[in-house]
This record gives sequence, C-alpha cells and structure tokens, in this order.
Amino acid sequence: MASTMMIANMYNDLTWEEIWGDHIHQGFYDLNTTAKPDRKTAQFCLIEETLHFNNVSVKKPKSIVDVGCGISVPAIYLAKKYGAKCIGIDISPYNVKRGTKISNAQGLGDMVTFQVGDALQLPFLDGKFNLVLSMECRIQLHDKTKFVRELVHVAPGATTILTDPCHRDLANEESLKLNKEEFFLKSKYVLPEWVSRAQYVYMFKSYLLKVLHLF
Repeated sequence: MASTMMIANMYNDLTWEEIWGDHIHQGFYDLNTTAKPDRKTAQFCLIEETLHFNNVSVKKPKSIVDVGCGISVPAIYLAKKYGAKCIGIDISPYNVKRGTKISNAQGLGDMVTFQVGDALQLPFLDGKFNLVLSMECRIQLHDKTKFVRELVHVAPGATTILTDPCHRDLANEESLKLNKEEFFLKSKYVLPEWVSRAQYVYMFKSYLLKVLHLF
C-alpha cells in the first residue's frame, strides 16, 4: 500500500504536465528517416506504431481501457480514432481530475471517462473491453505477474498493447548490478525491480495468449 500511495503522490503534481505536456509518455523515432519529429509528434507516432503492428485498425475496437492513463491524451486519441468508448484508469486523483477536465472541454465526456483505480486490482468485470492499452505503467508496479493477470481478465482474448522500458535478457549473464544512477531513479520515481521482455512473454503465454511484440 505504501508503494501505491507513493506512486499516486508522485503524479499528484502539475510539474509532470509542465515538463512533458499533456501526453506524459515516451515517443517513437524512426531511425530510417532523417527528419526527427518533435516530441509531441513522436508521442503520437508511438501510439500509431503499436496500433499498426497489432492490426488494431482492422478490428476497430469499440470498448477500450487505458491502464495508467496519465492525464488523458492516449485515451482521447483512441476514442476519436475509432469512435469508441474509452475508460482511463489511474492511481493519481490529480491525473483523473485533469483528464476529465480535458475530455469535457473537447465535448467527449460521454465517450471518454476517467476514474481512480489500481492497475493491480482493476475495478471492471471480466471481458469488458476489446482493447487494452497501457503505456509506461507497469514499470512502477511491484507485482508484474498480477498486473498481467488483471489485464487478461478484463479483456480475455482481446488485443493488449503495452509499452514500457525493460532490461535485456539476462539468461546467459549475471544479474544486473545496481549502480548509483539506477538507485537514484528507483528511489525518486518509485521503480521496483525491472524485468525483461522475455519474462513478459512468458507471463502472457501462461494464459495461452499469442504474443506479437513487446515495445
């Protein structure tokens, strides 16, 4: 519980929006192009890249949940793109309040809603959604296995898109040693143990799910 409160308190701060803008996530930069997009363009490029890779546009989801939604932008973007109902869930009351204000200001209050909730205990019925998005949320969660289980039960068989930093596969090498920089990041930004992409693949495959790619 202490860890959950620390994460919530960390994001109950206007500073994040002042630094990152209204899209508090990383971006996608195509190394095959010479022109480097600005950060906001790159942030939307990341969403589009994940949708394209998973053929989401072909399926046209009608019910979407954004787990760890920040202050609204991905949820609003998906709702507009697909004409879908979208729920954003976040541990931070500030993020939820800000997201609701942004959504209402765009006349999307009926399509895009936000609520406070824990990604490790999602307050939704089984099979409620046909698309799950979670961008850079799980890195702060201490129980990755439970997080995957929660995503599966709210959208069994549906497309789940995750973007998150992972460390390299350590199968053939010693465990990572925590240096001063890593200690600073983990303590300041409430980061528990990182895992590899291979470990996430294993978690999802334990539910007999096909894993296309992990960003």
